Parts: sequence; C-alpha cells; structure tokens
Amino acid sequence: MNHSAPQGACVIYANYSTHLKPHSARFRDGLTFYLFRLQAEGSCRALVEGKYETIIPGDLLLYPPDQPYELIVQPRRLPQSEIVQPVADYFLAGRGEWLDAWWNDRSLPAKTNIGFDDTVITLWKHIIGEKKKVMQNQDEMMDYLLRALCLTLEQAISSGHRTKGSDTAHQLKRFIENHAHEPLSLEKIAASAELSVSRCSYLFKAAFGQSLFAYCIDVRLKLAEQQVLYSNLALEQVAENTGFQSYAHFCRVFRERFGHPPGEYRRRYGFGFTPD
Repeated sequence: MNHSAPQGACVIYANYSTHLKPHSARFRDGLTFYLFRLQAEGSCRALVEGKYETIIPGDLLLYPPDQPYELIVQPRRLPQSEIVQPVADYFLAGRGEWLDAWWNDRSLPAKTNIGFDDTVITLWKHIIGEKKKVMQNQDEMMDYLLRALCLTLEQAISSGHRTKGSDTAHQLKRFIENHAHEPLSLEKIAASAELSVSRCSYLFKAAFGQSLFAYCIDVRLKLAEQQVLYSNLALEQVAENTGFQSYAHFCRVFRERFGHPPGEYRRRYGFGFTPD
C-alpha cells in the first residue's frame, strides 16, 4: 500500500487588486479552485457560508472548490472630499493534492480577521512577484511558497481566534486598522473602546510593545506601500488616502521605513496598475 504524502500545490493566479470603480465577481455554481482573499483597504460585501457579510481590512476569506462565491465592491468617496478611497485585496487561486489534504485535515473558518500579519503579507507578495516571472522550476517554487503561506495563514487564524472580541488591546488594534486612513486622535481611538486614553495607551503598549500612534503609522505605511507599488495614483493622493496630513511627513517616514522615497520605491519595485 502506498502511504506517500500528497503531491503538489499549484498557484493558478495571484495578485493584489485595487478597485477605484464598482466591481463584482460571481461563482454561483461554485468555484473550481481554492480561493484565498485578504482585505487590505476599504470594505466590500462577500458571500460567506450562504450569507452576505461586510468585509473589512484584515479579513481573510477562504473558499474551497464547489463553494459559491460572490464579491461586491462599491468604492466610496472620503468624507468631505472628491477622492475615492480604494478597495484593495490580496487574492490567490490554487489547487492540488497537498491543498486538498491540508484543507480536509483542518476545520478552517470561512472568515477570520487576522489583521496585517507581516509574514503573511511578505509571503503573499513573494508569490505575486514570482508568479509574474518566466523562469525554470517555477512550479516547484510556487508549490513551496503556497504551502508556506497556507501554514502561516493557519497560525494567523489560530491567533486571531484566541483574541477575537475578548481583548481590549486587539479591539483597539482592529479599530486603528479600519480607520488609519482617517484623521485619528488618541481620544477618538479610546472612545471606540469606551475607556480613558491613559488606560487604552497602557493596554495597547503592554500587548504589542508600541504606542497607539506608532501602530497607526505602521498601518498607514503598509497601506501606502501597496498604493505606491500597485496603483498609478499620484503620490500626493497616496499620502492623503492613507491619513498623512502632510506630504513632506509622508515622504520622510516612508523613506525611513522602506529605504527609498516613495517615487523611487515605485520605480524600483512597482508591479504596475491595471484599472477595472
């Protein structure tokens, strides 16, 4: 009897999508592949286990083959502005024996808020970048990268479930992730948890080792990086979209974080932008 491990995990398609106009996708008869989708910016509506739910930044959606899928994107204008807030997501379609075995051996939720996990984002971006190349041994590379992404997502899901709805620090973290592109004050962040500023600051620092505003800057920079790499928006608009009140401040902190000013970073590493 052959007890060999299941072979193969194939990436059919992987990308980062930015929507500035209404967009929809429908697979009412069910998908023919595994679909992974991580909301990066804005919100949308998706069919999740037979019900339409609002999807916010940090929400991870997982769909197996034969599962009906529907996505409805309606980008909105920022308050008191003519600027449209992009709706963006990472997505990946895959199939293979290894994926079948991984999915069947786990009981994975269709939707989990995992926030902006650095390892997940790095792996996803790596897969997107490698998939765009024409090279030898690409299938083998994609196989290993997809397995690593699946196992990392599994850990992120487990972490998300341990804290979901029960920890004030994580509640504050999710609030910042959802509202980082807006003008934020410590009072507004603390009001979301109905606690004092000092109490929220203490709880957040104790849980994550950084201040509320430092984390807000982290989230803004991650959102800005995606718009710099994957959109053709003017850099001044990227700064405004992601909550920076000063373009000069945006350029300074972007360079400190990524080693290059935003314009040079786009020229060096940008993947280009395909409009809807």
